[in-house]
Amino acid sequence: MDPRNRVEAFLADYAAAHARVKPLFYPPDDEDASADRHAAVFGGSRRRRRDKGDSGPDPFEAWSEAMYAVDTAHRTERSWVKRRYGFSSYSDYSPQTCKVERVEEYGNLARARMTRTGVPGGSIIEITLLNQAGDWLIDRIDEYHENPGQPLVPEDRRGKWLQAPDGMAPYEDILLSPEVDSPNPGALFHDGWARDPVDEFELAQRVDETEGPQWQRALAEAQRRSPVRRIRVQTIGSFPHGGLLAVGDAGSQTSMMYTCALRVRPGIATAQALLATIDTKQGPYERVAAVRAVLDDGEPVRWCAAALFPGVGTAVGVDSGTAAIVDAAAYISLTRRQWWNAWNPFPERRWEDMTMFDCGTGPIGVMTSSGWGDGTYAVYWGLDRDGHPLQLMIDYGVVQEAVASPLGQSRP
Repeated sequence: MDPRNRVEAFLADYAAAHARVKPLFYPPDDEDASADRHAAVFGGSRRRRRDKGDSGPDPFEAWSEAMYAVDTAHRTERSWVKRRYGFSSYSDYSPQTCKVERVEEYGNLARARMTRTGVPGGSIIEITLLNQAGDWLIDRIDEYHENPGQPLVPEDRRGKWLQAPDGMAPYEDILLSPEVDSPNPGALFHDGWARDPVDEFELAQRVDETEGPQWQRALAEAQRRSPVRRIRVQTIGSFPHGGLLAVGDAGSQTSMMYTCALRVRPGIATAQALLATIDTKQGPYERVAAVRAVLDDGEPVRWCAAALFPGVGTAVGVDSGTAAIVDAAAYISLTRRQWWNAWNPFPERRWEDMTMFDCGTGPIGVMTSSGWGDGTYAVYWGLDRDGHPLQLMIDYGVVQEAVASPLGQSRP
């Protein structure tokens, strides 16, 4: 098939498969069928019927089998292997709701653009096809709510992104003393051991006061007894930067990405992750505990909380379970398509995931899963004796302080 015929055949086969399976999710005689005809999830309408004694075919198994047949007929193997299939009361793709507007060929690659009407989802759909052994197959399907060729930040608004407001301090000092939560965050980055942070909220339920000598004694004892786990440093890659870095949730495009108020010398940053071993009944696994960009040689002797602008403090919020450190100018210059090309391939996230942020023209930063997931995480600068920035770090709060091997300690 040529690219247009392949796309049209895919739409027809997808819609036909949906029509065959839909009665399993929404049987005509199901008294609950009219209550919610939106996205079906595992444990949805069909499972309610099974609770009533129905032993019919499992709808999700039928849907997976139908999608497997569609994908093997129309898509490249790498684009569908290990996919999970959700089901909606409407067909995501069909000739009635998706109109092919144009198809462009570039040698062995082609791109079809469609518009969608009448059902939820992105109104603009781009399908990338590859020519394999003389046949065109679908490799990617990307959906957008806005023109994918538009920049993330219009050129006339980029100046505000790249210039700190007058009067903003470049950072806030943190004390390098044992009394603060993270006296030396950079010390965590080593191959060895680290102690878990204390859950002060849980501790406060067991202590009569939350300040004063009694609280300090209880906190010190809780810290002494806090679990110790193995950690190691993993180098991810490197990326060039122009002296201004941005941090935050790259999954938000720009709404939760913030520029650091402190400028540094342009150069090449080395991205590293700190991995902590988590022990479970199913066995150990590694979780990203922190990520840093190493900007220059040497070890920091002073750590500061990084001020971010516009005026959002010294920590980043995360809603996608992923945080990033990127070159600010390169990031805001991306088009929506380029951003999606960098964000979309990030694998179905496991807790140890990490990768370079690369839209296909070379990395402009690093992104990792954010420790325990969504939340707010501190950002630090590591400075040398002259105040020169050596490192930029996001601490996910998985571990708190570096310690000696527990094998050499008496543990309670």
